[in-house]
Amino acid sequence: MDFEHRQAGRAFCGLLLSLVLALLPAKGTAEDPAEEVSRWELEQADAATGAIAADETLNARAKLDRVFKSYATMGACVAVIHEGEIVFTHTYGTRMRGRGKESDEPVTEDTLFQVGSISKMVAGIGLLCLVEDGMAELDSDLSDLFGFPVRNPAYPDRPITLRQLMSHTAGLRDSGHYQMALDGNARPLSSLFRGNAARFTFLDHFRSGANVQYSNFGGGVAGSLIEALSGQTVDQYLTRRVFLPLGITAGYQASLLPRDMKLANMYAMPSRRLMKEPGRDPAHIISPAPEYDYFLTAGKLLISSPDLAKILIMLCDGGVYGNTRILKASTAWEMRRPQNFIGSVVCASNRGLFMNVIVDNQVEGRVMYGHGGKAYGMLCAAYFDPADRTGVVMLTNGCNNRKVYNGVGMLGRAVMRICYGELLDGKASLRDPWLVEE
Repeated sequence: MDFEHRQAGRAFCGLLLSLVLALLPAKGTAEDPAEEVSRWELEQADAATGAIAADETLNARAKLDRVFKSYATMGACVAVIHEGEIVFTHTYGTRMRGRGKESDEPVTEDTLFQVGSISKMVAGIGLLCLVEDGMAELDSDLSDLFGFPVRNPAYPDRPITLRQLMSHTAGLRDSGHYQMALDGNARPLSSLFRGNAARFTFLDHFRSGANVQYSNFGGGVAGSLIEALSGQTVDQYLTRRVFLPLGITAGYQASLLPRDMKLANMYAMPSRRLMKEPGRDPAHIISPAPEYDYFLTAGKLLISSPDLAKILIMLCDGGVYGNTRILKASTAWEMRRPQNFIGSVVCASNRGLFMNVIVDNQVEGRVMYGHGGKAYGMLCAAYFDPADRTGVVMLTNGCNNRKVYNGVGMLGRAVMRICYGELLDGKASLRDPWLVEE
């Protein structure tokens, strides 16, 4: 075989390998499969929640227990916020199954849950801290920020920007290469944006900024960008800039958390089948490696419900928690502003910057800001309403989580509505958080 034939053969094999990898399903921290509820199912679910809410013989805790039981929940912790404070917490069920029911370990307020895609919102706070520090701009070209080309081969002259990455309009695909990284076999990130691999890193005919497609890989790329810009690992940077100032114990790697932390295992329900033990996650990254660390920030954050509530308060109250400012008020506002025809986003994304904007679907009559998570059998939700400075965090480690309504998990919808009906509705805000000084 002459040289040209050998080269052609290698090119064909490379293309075939890239195609196979690209077509592999990316699971890992991707969301569990979901089914949209029918109108009849939605009406039945809302009626069941309404009946629980209307039962005057039950207090708020008993009503939440009824809801959790009806969705076959393994374990959960709820935190409710109002006017810059956590005003209510509630725990339910088991964080870890033992060999017998008597040896099951209950959920406590300090239990850390893996929160899935809520991880993206927290990583987004880190990216916006870097923007405030002048390390990037929202419409900066990712090619300039990383130092290697980041382009969709179909549109080689069109920049892909930080704003697009954070609004899920960059056109990134959750390919098999991302799954390999989740499984501990990461290829260099730069290699995924060139040659044959680049054809499968991006969605076909997807012009960046002009279309919306949720991407777990994009959420992971955010972590690599944090490392590239800060010179620190994701955990080091977020601990320094967000977690420690807020008095939070959290991280994207269980191996770096204090050994005495209580971690919740994750279960498929109602079978109670163990899906994941976060404490056994092998990741132990202590030096920044942005070329390889694009598997952390899409879904691996471990945090307790009260600590996540502190982050929600900060986002709700214009970037400040108590006397501690994490973001400027203008930056916190930009994070929750729908990125519709702004800067390099030339479509209606209807999303903030790594933040969902939910109208009516979560709590009737309210616009809620935040994020949810859905993986390994669990369902989590963290949402706030800045109109009256209220919000709810619900973390679970397993429930009957398949059914959703317009992207909203049905258990989260029920818990939010119980919490608002019992604890929050009718309580007026005492001050405007956007008047807090920068």
